[in-house]
Amino acid sequence: MFIVGEKINTSIKDIEGAVKRQDAAFIQDIAREQVASGANMLDVNVGTRIHAEASDMKWIVKVIQEAVDTPFCIDSPNPEAIEAGLSECKGKAMVNSITAEEKRMEEILPLLKKFNPRIVALTMDDKGIPEDVERRYEITEKLIEILTKAGVRLEDIYIDPLIRPIGTDSKSGLIVLESIKTIMSSFKGVHTICGLSNVSFGLPKRSLLNRAFLLMAMAMGLDAVIMDPLDKEMMSAVRAGEALLGSDEYCAEYLASFRQGKL
Repeated sequence: MFIVGEKINTSIKDIEGAVKRQDAAFIQDIAREQVASGANMLDVNVGTRIHAEASDMKWIVKVIQEAVDTPFCIDSPNPEAIEAGLSECKGKAMVNSITAEEKRMEEILPLLKKFNPRIVALTMDDKGIPEDVERRYEITEKLIEILTKAGVRLEDIYIDPLIRPIGTDSKSGLIVLESIKTIMSSFKGVHTICGLSNVSFGLPKRSLLNRAFLLMAMAMGLDAVIMDPLDKEMMSAVRAGEALLGSDEYCAEYLASFRQGKL
């Protein structure tokens, strides 16, 4: 499982304060903690800093790279901020995100051609988020066609089938699980990714629902997730799922995590 650490986001009060006062040490400590806990990539989002987002993105990427070598997921709706972040990245980054919406394609495709990052591709178009598996499949097919024609490698595409809260639509989790299975069986080499928190929005014991959904999604073929790697129970679920699904040869990661006291 490819884990993108989600903790460097200015929607979190302490992170926003650290970015505002340019507290490099605080941000670097959060980055180190996520990597030590198992993050393969660090999501960076300074979207609440609307009037300084591009400059803040350059700053935060630069200071984190002074502390860790882990690659970045540059997360923003703002193409200027995405470009600012990508311009500072030393390794192969990821962009979060592109959609099949015409305007978003026009904004993001030039950046993909210029920087050659991985890309999170959301299954939505100008008609919005689809309600069923079939439309998600159709949008995925369109996204893959456009992106590969633009020179993006299939293995650099991470399809996000967009989880809706089950508290408002009891079938939404099942639809996403079926979408993951369909996408992963239909497009060999492509990845699927999701953020877990939406599935449990508005319900009690959210972490329980998030863990259960993650394991179900892994069984459907999900191979990347945006999550909090500092959540020990969630990371334990990831390692257990990898072992049970045969993706952790001889349970090496599971055993190593146990010996390190991480389970």
